[in-house]
Amino acid sequence: MGNEVRGSVPEGSGRSRADDGMLVLSYLLSGIIFYGGLGWVGDYFLNTSWLLPLGLIIGLVSSIYLIIKRYGSGT
Repeated sequence: MGNEVRGSVPEGSGRSRADDGMLVLSYLLSGIIFYGGLGWVGDYFLNTSWLLPLGLIIGLVSSIYLIIKRYGSGT
């Protein structure tokens, strides 16, 4: 227990910190792309100009929420 680094992943878990980083990055990108795409489609068909920025913001916020929900427990 004295040689453990705070925040390190246990050896038996099979996951590395790089895997967690890639998962966080994929959450961010997929949320922005998905909701930004929905906003772009909405702008295209409804002839508006505000749905794309709204979709990008909603995608970013929802991605951050999912990341905090998954990794924010601290235990």
